[in-house]
Amino acid sequence: MEGKITPGNGPDDAEDAPAPRLSRRHLMMGAGLLAVSGLAFARTPRRRYPDLTDEQFEAMFPTSFGDWRVLPVSELVMPPESDLANKLYQHILTRTYVDKDGVGIMFLAAYNSMQLNNVQLHRPEVCYHASGFTIDESRPYDLRVRADDVVPARFVEATRGSRTETVLYWTRIGEEFPQTWTGQRISMTKANLEGYMADGLLLRLSTVTPDSGQAATQITRFISDMVGHGGAPMRHLLLGKA
Repeated sequence: MEGKITPGNGPDDAEDAPAPRLSRRHLMMGAGLLAVSGLAFARTPRRRYPDLTDEQFEAMFPTSFGDWRVLPVSELVMPPESDLANKLYQHILTRTYVDKDGVGIMFLAAYNSMQLNNVQLHRPEVCYHASGFTIDESRPYDLRVRADDVVPARFVEATRGSRTETVLYWTRIGEEFPQTWTGQRISMTKANLEGYMADGLLLRLSTVTPDSGQAATQITRFISDMVGHGGAPMRHLLLGKA
């Protein structure tokens, strides 16, 4: 008869049908997927270093200490402006310090509280070359900042026309001081494997003089004085746990 509902085709039969059973295999697969997801979450690198405000970052570095004072104008060579350069750092501080004898040291501190694999600290050789300098020398250099602290740094000599600039710089990734691009990537990978995202610091010190040996001595004296007169937050930022 038209319109007659017979067993098996009524609208409520689907609700009355027994729910499909989960087999043991399905349960084991689900448990395995949950375990993998939990392990992946546990192994995701965590942020270790908090963000700083521009004011907090700048306040770490004294404007005067010992014989050194900040000049109102800086002549630092800066990285070329681009979207990538703007992503490299959360904070960049540039200053020129001069002592009582007129020795001038150009100072750049750049920092990011969280280094990512696709955005790394730049190395000064790149921005000097982009600014028209010839890189005459670039080599590892052990920079003694205090009696007990020797930082693995780099010595760079660059020229442009009659200007010869000697640069000493170091990069800190977490608790390591890589001296090459490859070293930076290795340091970042090690930190991630240990479960955290490393922070990144570039400290660059330079002076203009044709005598690179004298320049290295002047720069070493400057950074030793700054570290000696600065507070614990600045020393930790520059030297990590050293």
